[in-house]
Amino acid sequence: MNQLSKTPSKLTIKQFINELPQHYKQYTQSQYYEKYTYLEGKLSEKARTIGYLEQDDLSEIAEWGGNQRGIKQRMIANNTKEDVIRATKNAIQQINHPAEALRELLIGIDHWGLSYASKTLRFIYPENFSALDQKLRQRIDFAILPKIYDGHIDSMIKGYLVFLELCRDIQSDVNIPGPRSGKWFIADIEMSLFQFVWNDGYLVKE
Repeated sequence: MNQLSKTPSKLTIKQFINELPQHYKQYTQSQYYEKYTYLEGKLSEKARTIGYLEQDDLSEIAEWGGNQRGIKQRMIANNTKEDVIRATKNAIQQINHPAEALRELLIGIDHWGLSYASKTLRFIYPENFSALDQKLRQRIDFAILPKIYDGHIDSMIKGYLVFLELCRDIQSDVNIPGPRSGKWFIADIEMSLFQFVWNDGYLVKE
């Protein structure tokens, strides 16, 4: 029997921190992890050396993420190659300012949205960024992560910053060495959170 099968459906942040390594390990055994590590290495290196991503790169992100509702096709149909280069270049230039980096992707790439814009930031800079998708939003209590209104850029940015701060708080409180030369990247914290909610977990404040 999987040792996580008895995990309570609801955990406080402190309780989750105690189980974080277990959930992270389970995530690394999923069908998505190998492709993720390949893309992370490829896209983070491209962001560092070239300074932008291209439509084909976003297409790979969409395919890795399941291409829900044909987001890859919609991204291609509603943005030129130049649009994507410009938006990702602007985001990378703002990478030390998460709100502005996310804003550049949300306003610069039509039909990309919060989930895939944040995934893009995670691939570009996994040390400091996490992805925030609908599954996480549905299973983190509003007392921790206030409701986010899709299509409202300020609401999406505000919600993402709250989630990013949650990941940072968890990162600072984990006392078990992480998978990256002993360190936990923000992306790793989010992977563990995602696995927890994928297992029908629900994160509560108290």
